[in-house]
Amino acid sequence: LVVKATDMAGQMGGLSGSTTVTIVITDVNDNPPRFPQKMYQFSVSEGAAVGTPVGRVIATDADMGENTDMSYLIKEGGDLFKVTTDVETQEAVVSIKKPLDFESKRTHNVVVEAVNKHVDPRFVDLGSFRDQTIVRVSVSDIDEPPIFQPAEGAVMEVQEDAKVGSLVGIVLARDPDVMNKPVRYGRDRANFNNGTYT
Repeated sequence: LVVKATDMAGQMGGLSGSTTVTIVITDVNDNPPRFPQKMYQFSVSEGAAVGTPVGRVIATDADMGENTDMSYLIKEGGDLFKVTTDVETQEAVVSIKKPLDFESKRTHNVVVEAVNKHVDPRFVDLGSFRDQTIVRVSVSDIDEPPIFQPAEGAVMEVQEDAKVGSLVGIVLARDPDVMNKPVRYGRDRANFNNGTYT
């Protein structure tokens, strides 16, 4: 912007000078965060360790500087998953909070919310300065070994003069991957120690 001043002093064509004035416009936080998609899909193995990242999502904000800073939180699905904010990229990192089990639940819908950190009270009447998206996590199966019941094993005693073929006891095992799938039993001679199978 150029400003001009003229000294008229009652004379025609008086003396004048001009200067440049720079106007700096500063950003105000008048834009909420917005997820570009209402749903994201990721897949993770049921054998993935607690703390394993499942995926990253990001909300965008039309503001500048610190007015784009946001936090992420989980509104639904926080029992098995957690969300953290990558401070470098401003992405929400969804990771495993508790072990997953394909056999009990194959798909989880996690509702992630983005919230502006620095809300300007002058603009609260513009609406909510937060947005939500659904992160759908598909759990993939891994082949798990049979599980004995009881898991800690059993102690069975037999008299030394028992007849060959006598029933000593019963153990049960089940396949955790498929209900009612037959399980084959065998004896591991390498684990026979001092008259005891382990």
